[in-house]
Amino acid sequence: MHPQHPMAQLANMNEDQEVCSETLRVESKLFYLDLKRNARGRYLKIAEKGTNRERSTIIVPYNGIMWFRELFNYYAGGTNEQGPLVSKELPIETKSFYFETGENTRGRFLRVSESGAGPRGRSSIIIPAGGATASAWGTFRDALARIEVAGQQAEQREASSAAFEDTANSLAGLQLDEDVTAAVAGSRTVVGPGPSPPTITETDTGGQIVRAGHKRFFFDLGSNAKGKFLRITEVVGLERIALVVPAEAIRQFQSALGTCQEQHASGVVSTARVQPQLPPAHAPSNPGSISAVPPAPSTASAPCTPSHADHHNHISPQMAQATR
Repeated sequence: MHPQHPMAQLANMNEDQEVCSETLRVESKLFYLDLKRNARGRYLKIAEKGTNRERSTIIVPYNGIMWFRELFNYYAGGTNEQGPLVSKELPIETKSFYFETGENTRGRFLRVSESGAGPRGRSSIIIPAGGATASAWGTFRDALARIEVAGQQAEQREASSAAFEDTANSLAGLQLDEDVTAAVAGSRTVVGPGPSPPTITETDTGGQIVRAGHKRFFFDLGSNAKGKFLRITEVVGLERIALVVPAEAIRQFQSALGTCQEQHASGVVSTARVQPQLPPAHAPSNPGSISAVPPAPSTASAPCTPSHADHHNHISPQMAQATR
């Protein structure tokens, strides 16, 4: 296989690539759930195709999949909620999704509407309950759970070092968030993802992982012919940036971070800006000065149908830095 031209790699990042997909048949309708990615990140596309209705599609931001799963769990009776089901509003990023139940001659249904859909205005999908037990809504919930796990595994394949992947394999199972379940249940009508506090976890090999919002930072000790070092890797979507700190400077690095933390806690904000030392225009930069993180090896396939595009077309760390 010949390596891709850099311009072709950039073009692939701008195109929508399928990570995994699920197809569900509910009565006379077909629903297509496709987890996709592009240069801006991941999203879930849910399309409805029926005999008596034009094809309709809603687009769910990636961080809203967990909330969608829990809302379908609520309507399917998974929260053991007593009393009538209430309508819910789910604000995510610049969009809002509305969940409301109804009933007609064919039975109960759940309408999920998306607002803030740009030129398309407000679009919606209608999912039949599938009988008195709402089995179809439960099937939808389970499909969303499989897609959620597949998305987690795809993130680990793309953005992690080999040491992280060893630990990530043990975390591949879906971890239900009790706070989300509690927020969705009950009579509360507006639910949604809030800002998550930063977290830190440790790998089996002693490495540290700090998660802050949509960013992750990996701290790994290593060594080469030049000596020992600490590699700090920042991961945002498909982009990775590595910083290498010599082992003899780790204590000073820690001291500088501690000083910054104290200044932040006391409300001190430094207005000084350090100007980077750029090389002269006629002098080429040293390619050896670029820190790179080796591409992550492939892991087990996702629970839902994976796309071959998920295993190829990876842009190099150097190109990712150049395009920032």
